[in-house]
Amino acid sequence: MDLALDASLKLRPQATRRFLAAALTRAAPTADALSAAGVPRYEAIEFVRRLRQAGEFGEGGWSAPVRDAYRRRLDGDAPPRISEISSQERPREKALASGVGALSDGELIALLLRTGGSDGGVMALAERLLTRHDGIVGLSSCDILSLSSERGMGPAKAAELAGAFELGRRLARARRRERPLLRCVGDVYAILAPDLVGLRHEELWCLPLDPHARLIGEPRVVSRGDVDGTDAGPRAFFRLALAAGATSVIAVHNHPSGDATPSHADRQITLRLVTAGRLLDVALADHVIIGDAGRSTSLRAYEPGLFLAPPAGATALR
Repeated sequence: MDLALDASLKLRPQATRRFLAAALTRAAPTADALSAAGVPRYEAIEFVRRLRQAGEFGEGGWSAPVRDAYRRRLDGDAPPRISEISSQERPREKALASGVGALSDGELIALLLRTGGSDGGVMALAERLLTRHDGIVGLSSCDILSLSSERGMGPAKAAELAGAFELGRRLARARRRERPLLRCVGDVYAILAPDLVGLRHEELWCLPLDPHARLIGEPRVVSRGDVDGTDAGPRAFFRLALAAGATSVIAVHNHPSGDATPSHADRQITLRLVTAGRLLDVALADHVIIGDAGRSTSLRAYEPGLFLAPPAGATALR
């Protein structure tokens, strides 16, 4: 049987499999429901439209033969079961022999989950979770309730997986207590990526620095917004910096889209913070935008004119 999304499964396998993994669990999937479940809205709209145009589902939902055919498509290239993998290549044995660093993301997830669902092995479950949530970053932002609703999961597995991700975040936060030296944008990303990457809303954070560009205490949340931005003025931002005794400060916020390119609004808030910092003698060292997949942007490097003639004490990030 030829299906409407066969070509997409070859040309755009990750996006198509993510859509189908969500859509096949619903009798009558809609773009709104799939978007709420984590499928990018533009993908949900596109694929639903194509399925409707092809007559593969209508107002009543999926055609049963079509639904079964798509399930076979997804299962046809599913990862092998653990019992089908040579002993030295199984996640646990591979970790014992070569260390956990040698495992792929899917193998690490499989190591935590231990068993798969009734419709496939643990490797298939792990790969489906990663595909469904667009990789390890998206998966790490899921709560226990959403994880437990995934096919093949359940409360116990969901709690274990969410707990592992939370442990990683706590380790990253614990390292901040060592008063790290923030010399480059990568240092800032390492400090705040565990808190900001994967969020579906914007947050503005304040990183107070001492005269040697070391972080003073914990980073502070200034404000939380929505997917389009966060409304924060210099007063709230510098109140936190002054309370920490900072001589300079770094502003950091995330872009839920994952794209770290500065917007016009980002430039405007940077100008306001630079101006306020001059009056208060607390230099804005930089304004860093956090995206996903390791992407970040320094406004000082991207548009140095915003930081012309900073007051003494500013330490630019390289």
